[in-house]
Amino acid sequence: MSPLFTIAAKDTKIMVRDRAALLVMLAMPLGLIFILGSALGNIGEGDSLDTKVAIVNLDEGDTGARFVEGLTSSEDIDAVFNISVREDAEAVRTEVERGDLTAALIVPADLTEKVLADEPVALEVLQDPGSQMSAGIWAGVVRAGVANASAQIIAAHTLQETFAGGAAQGAPSGTVGSPPSAQQIPELAFDAVTVREVEVEIEKQVSMISYYAAAMSGMFLLFGGMFGAFSFVRERREQTLARMMSTPSGKVTIVGGKALGVLLIGALQFIVLYLGTRLLFQVDWGTNVLGVVLVGFAETIAAAGLAMTLAALGRSERAIGGIAPAFIMLFAALGGSMIPAEQLPEWLLPAQVLSPVYWTVDAFLDLMRGATLAAVAPNIAAVLAIGLVLFWFGVWRLRYE
Repeated sequence: MSPLFTIAAKDTKIMVRDRAALLVMLAMPLGLIFILGSALGNIGEGDSLDTKVAIVNLDEGDTGARFVEGLTSSEDIDAVFNISVREDAEAVRTEVERGDLTAALIVPADLTEKVLADEPVALEVLQDPGSQMSAGIWAGVVRAGVANASAQIIAAHTLQETFAGGAAQGAPSGTVGSPPSAQQIPELAFDAVTVREVEVEIEKQVSMISYYAAAMSGMFLLFGGMFGAFSFVRERREQTLARMMSTPSGKVTIVGGKALGVLLIGALQFIVLYLGTRLLFQVDWGTNVLGVVLVGFAETIAAAGLAMTLAALGRSERAIGGIAPAFIMLFAALGGSMIPAEQLPEWLLPAQVLSPVYWTVDAFLDLMRGATLAAVAPNIAAVLAIGLVLFWFGVWRLRYE
């Protein structure tokens, strides 16, 4: 057997016999998945008054802009809804379908044109059927806005018709037929504007226990990297590493064997978590098993890279025991293992791309919803890139050993 595989098999065998490591890598994530999924099972499945909605204004005229301004400038509406104004209608439709948005309003591109031409036009309201109360309130707000605008146009038309009738009868200036002032004519004028409510058909909802199966798996796979770093530092302290370096096996073989050992441990860990959550908690990982396996494999590569970085930074088990949890918990917090990633403060969102857990959990959730392998390919590539960067940094630092 090649020395590389011999080293990897040796590390794997030692890890499998380490009860403390197995407790952290297997028992702890399974326990957290069960506790969090059961305790928070009803969160996110009901209605909320702090509802995320979006407005897409495709209208090139002033009418759509005035309507959007009216909805976003109201303090009463702002107290109930978290409104964001977007430009991409298809992206908003996708977010409603995924349940990331409770409802949305799409203002058609020809709104102003049809209003001026007295032609009927409809505003489109998308609604998540899983949040009927909040989505219904949003639809009611839009209908109220349309009703108000329609009342204004009726008043404007009435003034114009009165003026036109008075002029036809030769009424003197200043009488009923006098032209209305600018203040008399409403600024916002809709005619025959309606609301078309569309209940989006959501393909699949992810339960909280499924969410935490993805979230905890994404986080605890990195702990394999921590224990891999422990092994590296222990062998350095016990001079086992020095004796290995004196053999014909080069540095590349030794470092590669240690990294391969972390990969094998991570693969075994993911298999247990995947099968355990399916059998014990009936977690539905989706039908694309190949996609799930590839995402998990990419995360194990990131764990191997993290092991090399930790081994390079920590000179003792105690040092790694302090550094590793900080790295992993930071990655987990940014990646959505604690709370859904989209609920983080906006100033933290750009940092998510640095977390392998973020890309992993996002890919797992997409696959649970029925995404294709092509759809999660960018996530896999991002996790692999982060893992390779961590691996390169660790090897770069370890070259001085």
